[in-house]
Amino acid sequence: MSFSNKPVPALGALLALVLLSSSSAAAAAPTNSGWSLNFTPTLISEDGYDFGGGVDPEVKYTLDLGGARLSSGARVGAFYARNLFGVMVMPTVRLAAPMGAFEPYTSFGVGYGRVTQTGHGDMAAMSRVGFVYRFTEKLAMGVEGTIQKIEGSDFRFPSLGSLFSYEL
Repeated sequence: MSFSNKPVPALGALLALVLLSSSSAAAAAPTNSGWSLNFTPTLISEDGYDFGGGVDPEVKYTLDLGGARLSSGARVGAFYARNLFGVMVMPTVRLAAPMGAFEPYTSFGVGYGRVTQTGHGDMAAMSRVGFVYRFTEKLAMGVEGTIQKIEGSDFRFPSLGSLFSYEL
């Protein structure tokens, strides 16, 4: 399954608009501005036959805007997919629409990626959608789907991961 020609950013932007339109439900969420640390182990399906995986830690600052939350952060990802090992480093932007303890979001990032076996390095891009459920003010868990790639390489794949978030 290849996602190289699909309009993923347009899909993410549409999801962000839908999430923001639910501001009445979001008003019940507690104010939650501040720093957090996210950790995402991922599972990667390689064309439906083999599997790969990776880890995706991120630190971010979230600004609570009332009906929405806007976050800015930095992530480092290390992944094994398509018999290649790749590393990505990038700033990220996240837009979330909290509805009580449930918080759907969309996130984007652009930075640098490197495929270690070939030595190829180029621009890396990431788009994701997901949700978290806040168990406490500090701890949240969720699920997210991500599409990421390193330009000029075969390092391009969708992944599914679980998200663990801890407010600092």
